[in-house]
Amino acid sequence: MAAHIGVDWASGLWVVVEATPHTTRISTEPSLLNVWHKYSDRANEILVDIPVHLTDENKRECDRKAKDFLGSRGSTVFWTPNRDAVTTEDYNEAVKRNTSGLGSHSWGLIPRIREVNALLDEFEAVCETVYESHPEVCFKAYHGDDLPSKKSDEGFKARKDCLIKNGGESFQLVLDLVDERETSSQWHHRIQSGRLDDVLDAAILALTARESAGSYSTLPQEADPTCEPSIVYPGC
Repeated sequence: MAAHIGVDWASGLWVVVEATPHTTRISTEPSLLNVWHKYSDRANEILVDIPVHLTDENKRECDRKAKDFLGSRGSTVFWTPNRDAVTTEDYNEAVKRNTSGLGSHSWGLIPRIREVNALLDEFEAVCETVYESHPEVCFKAYHGDDLPSKKSDEGFKARKDCLIKNGGESFQLVLDLVDERETSSQWHHRIQSGRLDDVLDAAILALTARESAGSYSTLPQEADPTCEPSIVYPGC
């Protein structure tokens, strides 16, 4: 059965939500290479919350469009370092190469960006399967309006409600695991309780992949996610 995969970084590991027409599964992986080896044989799409395609310029148009789309939540989109900055291990050198500066969060993205680039270099099929997305863009597209911060109780609940409303009972397993982890200190997936919002983020990417069935909307419009910087979100 074809699967649709959502992947989000959760401070030390990748959270992976696999969605099929009737159910979901949650796992964790130490690297995107592990994700690829485990799911590529059955995944229609793998949506990741990490920049996939880079530019030589300092700011990607897809990041700018995502900020505009999110309005009051635009700060959740971080400027992607340019291609030259990503290749250095030294922060000061990366700042110099990026020319417009480099925030701490953008600097923290660089190891994850390198993971994606390594996959693109090694496996030809990656560009046809792994697309960049953004959970906040997807949640807003489904919800239809700005959501409160995911770190607030109100925002956390709103995202859970959004998953059930748009994904149906097949996403109840995701919510059950999140609820269990909130009240229990033990969970074999080893996700910190403070990173449970990353499980919901991975889930909304999996839902987007499943429901869009390859017919995504993109930022910028009509961009090709297989070969150019673009962020996919639920199709109209």
